[in-house]
Amino acid sequence: MDPLLLSERIKRTIELSESQFREFKSAWEGHPDNKKPRDSKSVAKDISETLVSFANAEGGELLIGVEDDGTVTGIGYRDEIIGNLLAIPKTGVHKDTPLVGAIARTIAIEDKTILYFSIDKSTVTVHQTSDGKCMQRRDRENCPVSAMHLQFERQEQLSREYDRSFVDRAEVLDLNLDSVRNLSEYIIKMSPEKCLQYLGLAEYGMGLLKLRRAALLLFAKDVSLWHPRCQVRVVRVRGIEMKTGREYNVTYDEVARGNILELINSAWEKLRPHLVETKLTPDTLFKEQVMYPEDACKEALINAVVHRDYSIEGQGIEIFIYDDRMEIKSPGSLLSTIKVDELRKLSGRHESRNALIARTLKEIGYVREMGEGMRRIFQLMMQSDLVQPELKSVPGTFSITLRHRSVFSEADQVWLNGFKPIKLSREEMLIALLGKAGKKISPQQIYDTLNLVDWDVYRSIFEQAHWKGLIYNAMAKSEKNRLAANKKMSKRELPRIAVHDPEVIEKSLLDIFSAIRSIGPIRMFDTKFIENITSRLPEGNIYKSELSITHFTKLLVFIQVIDENKLPTKLTERMWDDSTVSGNEIKTKGLKQLSPQPASGRRLYVANLPSKCNKKEINEFFSNYGTVTDIDKRPYFAFVEMSTCAEAETILRERSLELLGSILKVSPATPKDKK
Repeated sequence: MDPLLLSERIKRTIELSESQFREFKSAWEGHPDNKKPRDSKSVAKDISETLVSFANAEGGELLIGVEDDGTVTGIGYRDEIIGNLLAIPKTGVHKDTPLVGAIARTIAIEDKTILYFSIDKSTVTVHQTSDGKCMQRRDRENCPVSAMHLQFERQEQLSREYDRSFVDRAEVLDLNLDSVRNLSEYIIKMSPEKCLQYLGLAEYGMGLLKLRRAALLLFAKDVSLWHPRCQVRVVRVRGIEMKTGREYNVTYDEVARGNILELINSAWEKLRPHLVETKLTPDTLFKEQVMYPEDACKEALINAVVHRDYSIEGQGIEIFIYDDRMEIKSPGSLLSTIKVDELRKLSGRHESRNALIARTLKEIGYVREMGEGMRRIFQLMMQSDLVQPELKSVPGTFSITLRHRSVFSEADQVWLNGFKPIKLSREEMLIALLGKAGKKISPQQIYDTLNLVDWDVYRSIFEQAHWKGLIYNAMAKSEKNRLAANKKMSKRELPRIAVHDPEVIEKSLLDIFSAIRSIGPIRMFDTKFIENITSRLPEGNIYKSELSITHFTKLLVFIQVIDENKLPTKLTERMWDDSTVSGNEIKTKGLKQLSPQPASGRRLYVANLPSKCNKKEINEFFSNYGTVTDIDKRPYFAFVEMSTCAEAETILRERSLELLGSILKVSPATPKDKK
């Protein structure tokens, strides 16, 4: 590559900062005021491991003499050592797995000399360092991996090389240059030709700009000239299976065509209307019902477009929407280095068949972090209480099936309906099902079922479920310690938590309302008054025997007896004022209002916040929808108040709100009572 072009490329690389495809390494060590050159052996080790990692992943660039923050500090080695370091692509790699096409150069940037290394994704073999280490690039880390898991199968070689191969008769004029120009403006301002080179989609040779097939798939004016099936077929079938002849039940069958950037948008336009069904409700009203999470479907579509086997030119992607499921079928089975079970475990394991296409779409923003797509689909289905996606890989095809089926059976839903007075969260529903029919459960079962990764989160969930009356410790501490010791098991694995029967919860709540009514009006529920309430509860009432005053107070706030300032709510005042209503009627009226009702106001309840999220980040996020007037931040949720009801309604209408990787659950908050 011409030194001037290389120098410009390196400057662009530094501006873009480190990523899965870029790594910066300092050539200095020691105190900031007394820096000295790093041991050259340590630098040589970094070079060999990074180049092997890039070659075993998606390829990339390594700069020696650049700090992590992009500051160019150069190198301080004599010529002999520099020569040894530039030879590392050969000497630092195992002789049986040589790197092909590696670039190693010295280059002057900002009047400082740095070392530049570049390597493409390998499609020939799995590479190892000279001392036998097998490494692979994952996000910004070079990770040790087993060579066995990286072995390429011969039959995959064509599909792996397909988007990287050059097309001799293709010219730049065959591309939609407006799209390329927009992309170059989005990444870093440069000419379309330089942008294509930067992304590895083109290369100068013999005085011409040679295009790779990926450039044509992504940007071709008429992609059918270069690939006959760059398309997505969307089929709507009425029923749960496709029929033929007189019983033919296909009501929609359209094909979206175009280059990849056009295809994603046009296919989504054809698919999106089928994600919602209009159904007749029991009260004879027609209402729209969302069948599948929109973002999960779009992620599955993009995943299919990015990772399909384009070397199978006679097939396109097909999406079949039945009454009970959606099937997305892509040409090409999973790569031999990835197993279906690994995808189901949501470990983030990935490898791109079409490395250049994936890289370009990631730079644009269609693809997030590599390996996150499948994990996000599973997460969105889980948050919608739908069963896990089904993954299937057979020779020639990979499919993902999204089913419109609740994780809760009809019997489960009947059981959970009994807990309506305490309005269970999704996590609490799963706990309730674990303890169905009197079955005792362990903390570890709850932890695993909720897919938790932090025991502090478990303790928070347990505490709330406890003061709401859902669960209780069915074993004394002394007995718990004795059994754990006798059985030689962790106390977390000991089944010792039980779920209260819904009827017991309802009766205990009714007792609370009766006690409050019998005591009479008061301006504030102070500790003495709350103790008076608990003393009037009958023996056996779960809230009397199991809750502290602090937790009992939280319960009174939750069931809207008092507000957060311990003042009586309007519900409580009506209960005291309505002398014509019998005790049982008051109890019934109270229970009907136990669950917070949707309120059209400016205040929102925001759940599922990221654990490390702060008020500033929340404010910045919701400021995109208007003016934030107040934020009440709690450990795992927040109340956000907007300046107008219209702004709050706009947020509530959003189908998916994501902050720092977490899908937020937003609902109207119960308005604060006027004092």
